[in-house]
Formats: sequence, structure tokens, C-alpha cells
Amino acid sequence: MHVLASTTYGRLSPIQLDELKKLKEIKEALDRLKRKGISADIPICPVCKNHRLVRLTSYYDLGYIGSFHPAYYCLDCGWYGRTTIVMSNRPEKNEVLEDMIFAFSDLMEE
Repeated sequence: MHVLASTTYGRLSPIQLDELKKLKEIKEALDRLKRKGISADIPICPVCKNHRLVRLTSYYDLGYIGSFHPAYYCLDCGWYGRTTIVMSNRPEKNEVLEDMIFAFSDLMEE
């Protein structure tokens, strides 16, 4: 039990501190956008927690069959994949509804 307590508490590693600073900068940017009335979703690299991602949508990047879910490449750590963390400034209760309205806008009546 004592070993668990010693690994649970302590200082952040330099890597963890760097990741925390990056996430704080992104949150502050989202807060500035929200004050201007702009809703935004920012994909985050799951490895280094940076927002410098390139969205890849070419036929090669989406695979032989293709996919509606784009791939991403991190300019900082080189991570490549389809699953990202997304930071948003939209209220949680509205996120899913807004995404559904956007996805099915062609089917909705005006």
C-alpha cells in the first residue's frame, strides 16, 4: 500500500508538464473563441497532446476501400492515426445534437 501512495503523489515529469502546458494553451484559445461567439472543435494528438495535426484525406491515406473518418499526422511527434482527442468549447449537451444536424442536414426539411 505504501508503494502505491509514493507513485500516486509527487511532481509531474517534464514530459507531463509540457503536455499540460500545451493543453492549457489550447483551452485558453478555445475560451477566446467562445467569448467571440465562435464554436470550435480542435483535434489533439493522443501522444504529445499538441494541436499541430494535418488532416489527411487522399485516397491513399483513407485506405483501399476508403473511409469517412480522416487520418491525421502530428507535425511534432510524427504520430499517424484516425483516433484523436477533441477539445471543444461547445456545451456538452449541444455537441451531439449539432453534429447530428450537420451530418443529416441534407435530409432535414427547411
